[in-house]
Amino acid sequence: PRLRAAPRRATVNWSMPSSRARRLAPVLGLLALAPAGAHAANGTMPRTPALYPPHPCLTLVDRSTATTTHFDVHIPFEDTQLTEDELPDSRTLRFVALCREPSRLEPLPNWIEADDAMRALDAGIIDALPDAADVLRDSPAWRPGHDGASDSCVQLATPQPLAISCAATAAGVDWDVTAVPAGNYVLRGYTFAPPSNLWTARTGVVQVHDGAPLPVAALVSPVYDAKAFALDGYRVLGCMDGPPGTTVTLQWASTTADDLDADASWTSFAELDASAHWIDLELALGEDMVYLGLLLRAVARGPDGASWIAHSPGFVTVYPGDGASDPPQVEPGPDHCDAGGDESGGIGVPEGSTSGATAGDSSGGSSEGGPAEVERDAGCGCGAQPRVPAALWWCACLLAWRRRGPSRRAAASPSSRPAR
Repeated sequence: PRLRAAPRRATVNWSMPSSRARRLAPVLGLLALAPAGAHAANGTMPRTPALYPPHPCLTLVDRSTATTTHFDVHIPFEDTQLTEDELPDSRTLRFVALCREPSRLEPLPNWIEADDAMRALDAGIIDALPDAADVLRDSPAWRPGHDGASDSCVQLATPQPLAISCAATAAGVDWDVTAVPAGNYVLRGYTFAPPSNLWTARTGVVQVHDGAPLPVAALVSPVYDAKAFALDGYRVLGCMDGPPGTTVTLQWASTTADDLDADASWTSFAELDASAHWIDLELALGEDMVYLGLLLRAVARGPDGASWIAHSPGFVTVYPGDGASDPPQVEPGPDHCDAGGDESGGIGVPEGSTSGATAGDSSGGSSEGGPAEVERDAGCGCGAQPRVPAALWWCACLLAWRRRGPSRRAAASPSSRPAR
């Protein structure tokens, strides 16, 4: 019989150039962080974040004249194609208002409602129900609210989830504050995609009051984890307001502090009068701060004793020397859609305050008179030049083909919208 040569086996070369390996290492690390109980096909997929175009640092809602407030939402791309084993309402966005601002190092629970976790358990997406501390509505850390009630600290700004699509997000969100206890709130976006859900922070504060403004402050720097040099100092930006006599104390603490909830962990470096409205000053950095990560906070106190604590969105790492000899390097992320927008938004005049935009200002608050000029976006609901870590976008690009076809370009929305 004729002998046949054995067929050649196809071989796969799993090696890659060292430069590519270095670029993809963060992506592989992100995949390794997926929960052990993640059984859904989307278990290792990067979650699609909510993004926010530039917006006012402070929005004051006087319920004697208005009962809703509006905020715009962008997405980096559409994400609507579910796998067979996902929940029907997976890959949707919700927006939550919280009665206090968590610090940069305080993670939010993975779940908003216990019912969502139960549905995920029934579907076999998770192996066990989470502890109460990992459910926002049940966590002792998130009660009580401004009115003292045990269940009022968490307010849903969107009664119904929004699809992660241009059509669903183009109009933004109108938050009905009629039944919300008076006080200051921070907004957080929540991407529901069990087993791993994603929170995205919107900088700034929304204050709901009934004719009498309350003490308030907000910090907008550093938005991300920044680099500063001991000889240069660091510029702190934000806004503040309140009744006459309101003061704002600026403080810093090391990220290595044992208890960030204790006032003893914080060092004060400035005392401001809230009537100035703007926070714009230099934090002097000493040699004792070199190689520390610094968190910032602003404590607003009214003449009647009412107070509010604002936390910086990111932290500052201090290096020796000055930036002229070793300037920080910034790596921008790739463009994904046509309109601008990032995870946090920019600083603008406190909307509704005496120094801010009037109700008829369609820009949602002018930046004139403030410490930083911010370009206003035209308002595409699928906006995006998202300033998120490049590793996340690498991860999205590598895995997107497994769950959807080519992304659709954003549909243009009206260029302006009346301020609420």
